[in-house]
Amino acid sequence: MRFPGSFSSDHAESVARYGQRHVGMKITGGSRKGMSIEVVSGGARYTSSKVREAIFDYIGDISEGSVLDLFAGSASFSIEALSRGAASCTAVEKDRLMARMASKNLRNLALDKSCLVLNMDVRYAVPLLAKKGEHYDLIFMDPPYEKGFVMEALRLLKKHPLHKEGAWIVVEHSKREVPQVGVECACRAETRRYGDTMVTFFDVQPDRE
Repeated sequence: MRFPGSFSSDHAESVARYGQRHVGMKITGGSRKGMSIEVVSGGARYTSSKVREAIFDYIGDISEGSVLDLFAGSASFSIEALSRGAASCTAVEKDRLMARMASKNLRNLALDKSCLVLNMDVRYAVPLLAKKGEHYDLIFMDPPYEKGFVMEALRLLKKHPLHKEGAWIVVEHSKREVPQVGVECACRAETRRYGDTMVTFFDVQPDRE
């Protein structure tokens, strides 16, 4: 059950509602290309392999970068980033069962030492990470669609900045949502459509062309 005002991925709702079997989703690039991770079938919405590949094609090389994955679900985005050379990831997922699946996927691919899984609400995780002085080269979020979480999360990142200079903030969202710049130094945003999925890229380096 999700309480009003609480951040969580909609993957968690699907686990409770459908209780379906686990299926494989392929990694699209890097050292683990072609390997599978577990996700829950039957009603859950995940960032597809095609969209993940398109995101990394757009942002380019992330070698040795640090990644924050909000509403992480089974950690498919974190795993994709690590496979493509990211040095470290932090995956935030509120639902306990999904966080366990994320940890299992990371262990199965021998990536668990490079990714911290935080089983907690995004609204608490972001201030905690800011208090610890953490900063990231890439921040990705895929919150439940059309529940107001996109702008709420961006406002949270404005209040508790976690981006490095030259970072990307990438938001997957519904076509009926229009993310607005949440971080003060973001100077450019571009939205691309991949089928029914919209992805907005915030470039937070002022002088990047």
